[in-house]
Amino acid sequence: MSIKYIVIKQYQEIIDAAAKQVSKLKMPPEGWLRTNRKALQMPAKIIMNNAGIKSSELYRIEKAEVDGTLTLNKLRDTAHAMGCDLHYAIVPKDEIKNLIKNKARLHALTLLKNASVHMQLEEQGTTKAQIESQVDELSNKLIKEMPEWFLGETNDH
Repeated sequence: MSIKYIVIKQYQEIIDAAAKQVSKLKMPPEGWLRTNRKALQMPAKIIMNNAGIKSSELYRIEKAEVDGTLTLNKLRDTAHAMGCDLHYAIVPKDEIKNLIKNKARLHALTLLKNASVHMQLEEQGTTKAQIESQVDELSNKLIKEMPEWFLGETNDH
């Protein structure tokens, strides 16, 4: 097992662990800032003083968070003004190994479909069992080699 492989697996474990922790978190309808402010029963005036902003600015910040237009710096600064921390993560929609496995299968099906068309034209078609075996074999090869184009669209090769 190569060092590169070990390092990649460590990265994958970090991401999968983070995904498990945050995937169930959903932003409250009013946003995290306003929800925290209300839960803490913190007057807007205190936050504005701590953040050094004007009254209308706090409400604009809270709205921008809900709209998805607030910068991370402004979100962090406002959270700190409330005595809160900002935790930030980007996580995949599924476990890394599943994403890679599914992508490999899609590529394999695309590549083999092209070959199958040519074989059928030459009356050398294959059975479903043979095709499935070829898909599995090619998928495993793609996962092992991870060519540069692997994470692109399935029709890029």
